[in-house]
Amino acid sequence: MDALRGIWLVGRTPQLWPLCFLPLLAALAVYVVVGVVGGVLLVKYLPIWFHFDQGEREWWLTRLLGGLAAVGLWLVLFNFVFVLLGGVFSGLVWDRLSFAVEQIAAGEASAPAQAPMGRGAQAGDSLSRLVLNVTLGVAAFVLGFALGPVPGVFVASLVGLLDYTAPACLRRGLTLGPQWARLRRTLDRDTLGFALLAGLLSLIPLVGVLLLPGLVAGGTLLVLRKEDEKKG
Repeated sequence: MDALRGIWLVGRTPQLWPLCFLPLLAALAVYVVVGVVGGVLLVKYLPIWFHFDQGEREWWLTRLLGGLAAVGLWLVLFNFVFVLLGGVFSGLVWDRLSFAVEQIAAGEASAPAQAPMGRGAQAGDSLSRLVLNVTLGVAAFVLGFALGPVPGVFVASLVGLLDYTAPACLRRGLTLGPQWARLRRTLDRDTLGFALLAGLLSLIPLVGVLLLPGLVAGGTLLVLRKEDEKKG
């Protein structure tokens, strides 16, 4: 599967590691900072929301429960939120890695040059992805009360498919709309398998963040392979 192929390619190719380091370090920093800040705020304000006065036994109990709830949210909910928001700029942040993967897989002569795209188009594409991801995230959260984890897995899979193939597609001048149109036309077993596996891996706390470079590489391999199939 392309997701596993991408992870394996990054893991066994030292020349790709420098391209993974800074974006991955930034992703980890955001993951930790937002989790810590969210936990501090939750522990601080949870007793106030329940109208407990400082000094009461319930105050300290609520702070303890708030801390435990913060850890739980950080391990489960925040990872899902990170999936939704972290990929908004993936097409720009991970472009160099995606291009290097394509050069390795297809050869330097076969890798396409960067398609010209103005800052306005880039900003519009990022905004479109943000709106789509937030809308899908809210829908998954609401439907989750009735359907359990199924909506969350579905949304993570769809977002993963769009985000991890974004660098290769943007390099070909395909913003969100044209990118989805192309993926929809090739929505076969391999594409669905990549989406599902990428979505599930992305939802594993911390592991999903560490696997970001490999999943971006896998999305690039998927786009490249679909192009080869079309040519054939």
